[in-house]
Amino acid sequence: MSTDRVPSLGTRLASRAEEYIPVKAAMAACRRLRRSCEVPVKAARIVNDYVFRLYFPANRMPLPQRFRCAPLIMLVEYLVYQVDAVSEGAKRVDLAVVRDHDDDYLTLHKYKAKFEKILRRMHAYNWSVAHQMEMAEQYVRLENKVTSNRLVAHAEVIRLAELRPSDVRLLHGMTFALRRQPCDENLLNLLWPVEVLADIGNDLAHYPDDVAKGQFNTYAAFVELYGAEAPERIRAEIARYERMFLAELEKFPCVRQAELKVLCARRYRRLIAVVPEPLPQSGYMSVQKETP
Repeated sequence: MSTDRVPSLGTRLASRAEEYIPVKAAMAACRRLRRSCEVPVKAARIVNDYVFRLYFPANRMPLPQRFRCAPLIMLVEYLVYQVDAVSEGAKRVDLAVVRDHDDDYLTLHKYKAKFEKILRRMHAYNWSVAHQMEMAEQYVRLENKVTSNRLVAHAEVIRLAELRPSDVRLLHGMTFALRRQPCDENLLNLLWPVEVLADIGNDLAHYPDDVAKGQFNTYAAFVELYGAEAPERIRAEIARYERMFLAELEKFPCVRQAELKVLCARRYRRLIAVVPEPLPQSGYMSVQKETP
């Protein structure tokens, strides 16, 4: 009697399947599909958190205006993520050095021109949108510099945290253009530190995961800069932006202050409630210890 083990049914089916199905190609297709689905999901989450739950109510927009603006805003946030995909692919290449011949650099500029053209055709373009497009380009360039050179200083970390919400600020600017109304500068100024706080809070929440993936993270950069002092340092920055928010809030009437304070606190307060303990310094980027 033979002692050879008879292959299990699962093993035999898998073996037969490999004869007919290009398994690696199928897996690659699944990964591409998953990535393509991630973009609209992320865009929808951003629009919900910032536009539906903050910008629309802060501007006291009636429902008909919200319904009219929402599809165009969702489309624009989706397009913004396409720019992110370009910059993500260029993180290891210093665009400032290779700009004369680098495809990603040229693609970025072409995409920006097309993006502006689309916004103008949608009647969603104004000075605030134009400004945020410039700020977004500054963010892409600075992030590229930091990630390609793996070198970061305190001032650059703070500047990245302040520039990164440019995409949602652009969406806010759009709401004024779409309604044919002038931008409310007081409201834009009020929400600026709130947007920074929410972004820092998001990095606090994703700190371990970002470190594991080697992605830039504000708090991770603070850990690299300051080690065990990082929690205290990031709390000091959080307190500074909260003071800025409260100072801007005082410019509004008392009744309006109460309304806006609730809306804004809902956007960032929960995210900054917990500052994680620093992980062992990963050395995933070099740091410049001096602070400005």
